[in-house]
Amino acid sequence: MPAVCANCVLLVDDEPAIRNLLAMHLEKAGFQAIHAEDGIDALVKLRDTIPSVIISDLKMPRMSGFEFIAVVRRRFPTLPIIALAGEIPSEFSVDIKPDCWFEKGMLGFPELIQTVSYLSRSAPNHVDLPPVVNIPVRTGPGDAGNIVLTCSDCLRLFRVTSMPGNKTVEGTANCTHCQAHIPFSIESSAPE
Repeated sequence: MPAVCANCVLLVDDEPAIRNLLAMHLEKAGFQAIHAEDGIDALVKLRDTIPSVIISDLKMPRMSGFEFIAVVRRRFPTLPIIALAGEIPSEFSVDIKPDCWFEKGMLGFPELIQTVSYLSRSAPNHVDLPPVVNIPVRTGPGDAGNIVLTCSDCLRLFRVTSMPGNKTVEGTANCTHCQAHIPFSIESSAPE
């Protein structure tokens, strides 16, 4: 179960210089910075610590900020998110809309720190953590020796080699994207 950290800010940006600069300003204001190099790395960090605020770039490799925000909105709907980008889109869809955004070229650190402080104070006292999945994902035998599972962490689909035969097989697969351990059960239909 991840720990909730009231003064932590998760910084998600593929540029270490940006993360370090943001961390310096946040730490001067009394916040603790948690660094993540992209959306996948950020989801891995969320397994251990739930911050009070997330600051995320929008353009990153492996998992963009748009996809990352969509996953966070589904898994942690009350967690405040600030988006950073070189150019901000004029509209965000509801499932990826951040609480606010800053343009990197126009970034004013006093305003950013003030926004982080406000969001961390106005955030709920607790974050509704997603339920722990104790039961395996149930699936039928796949074709071509593969099954497709959905990762409960990054919400991406990935393929797993299935076992041939007419028996129920239970196992755990590692998500090929974020390495989360996903329990599964292949339920074969009995021969007629």
